[in-house]
Amino acid sequence: MSASDPGLRRVAVHAGTTTVDLSLPAAVPIATLIPSIIDLVGTRTADSAAVRYQLSRLGASPLPGSTTLAQNDIRDGTVLVLNQSPAEPPVTRCDDVAESVSVTLDATTRPRSRKATRLTGAATAICLTATGAFVLARNALNGTATRHVGTTAAVAAAAAVIALLCGAIAHRTYRDTIAGLALGLIAIVFAAVAGLLVVPGVPGAASALLAAMVATVAAVLAMRVTGCGVVTLTAVACTAIVTAIAALAGVFVAAPPYTIGSAVALASLGLLELSPRIAIQLAGLSPTDNSLLTADLLAAKAIRADAWLTSLLAAFASSAGVGAIVAAISARKAIPLAASIAALMLLRARTVEWKRTLVLAVSGIATATTTFAVAAVHTPQYGPWIAALTAILAAVAIYLGFIAPTTPLSPVARRRVEVLECLTLVTVVPLTCWICGVFGAVRGLDLI
Repeated sequence: MSASDPGLRRVAVHAGTTTVDLSLPAAVPIATLIPSIIDLVGTRTADSAAVRYQLSRLGASPLPGSTTLAQNDIRDGTVLVLNQSPAEPPVTRCDDVAESVSVTLDATTRPRSRKATRLTGAATAICLTATGAFVLARNALNGTATRHVGTTAAVAAAAAVIALLCGAIAHRTYRDTIAGLALGLIAIVFAAVAGLLVVPGVPGAASALLAAMVATVAAVLAMRVTGCGVVTLTAVACTAIVTAIAALAGVFVAAPPYTIGSAVALASLGLLELSPRIAIQLAGLSPTDNSLLTADLLAAKAIRADAWLTSLLAAFASSAGVGAIVAAISARKAIPLAASIAALMLLRARTVEWKRTLVLAVSGIATATTTFAVAAVHTPQYGPWIAALTAILAAVAIYLGFIAPTTPLSPVARRRVEVLECLTLVTVVPLTCWICGVFGAVRGLDLI
């Protein structure tokens, strides 16, 4: 303590880059001293945010504001630090247990997101539209809806037009891409239903051809009118084109569904391999004899090529999965082909960017799940094997989703996975030829 005045403490106060030697009363609470210290040091800010200043020893916790320097054993020559921290909100005191529980839950509950609400509404609308379209198509294929078919097609066409107009308004007026894309997809579904039902009689290959072409036109119109979801709508348009080609083949050849589905799946796998080259050509990135591209133009074309590649991969993966599923449902002998295609898409998903990984993974999982369900339905007598295989597949899915991403593969293991992918791809061609009857047709030829 000071020999001259025991009621004062001569200390050095550091505030940022400023140091001031002060004589402070020893019996006055620290909270009362801080405003005067701030004025002497000159650390007040023009910020309107609430700031709480604190005094502390070097490397120690802040001194309680209700205590004095003497109570904290602050002696002459002590170095103090003046710092600031955001003011803590007062702790809510509740007299009722229910009120306390409510306050606690409100503090830990995340606020409602408008984007999540819009996504939920869009997903609900798309699911309801797809469900209604499936019911209409099923009734038409079964021949149970013979009345008011033309009126149903007209209503579906009108709904498609209205959805397109609403999608354009949602995106161009309100800048809502989620609503614009959802309404564009809804318009495509209604347009496909109208094309399927407008042909008189029970829908066949001709009706499927018209529905696919109308869906393609609707997807292109949705891209132009709404101006959003270009990648998704391009993928839908490409998938519809592949479906139209398959339906056209069905019109001229009159082949069974499993043959067409197998051929579509094989062709889609080939197009998956060619997708990078097709994207480069469509984006204009292929080398030419002209002068070199500028940096801005090259960047724009690279972004366009990336979008094209994502759309093409999504389209061809979807068409391969749909073709394999149709073949597996139509004939038991196509189940090995569908399983091979599902495994191939899942193996391919590990080598692409995450957005494309999601597309390939979803297509592979949908194909594998449907194939397993079809195989289980056709073999009800093997219940124990079905249960064991279900458990094994679930364990594999858990391993691939949770353990495999955190465990890096050695170069040898990666090479083995690549070899497995190549072997799976090689087996698809003979399986398709066997399902389509190519081997039997060649055997029956009189080549001598």
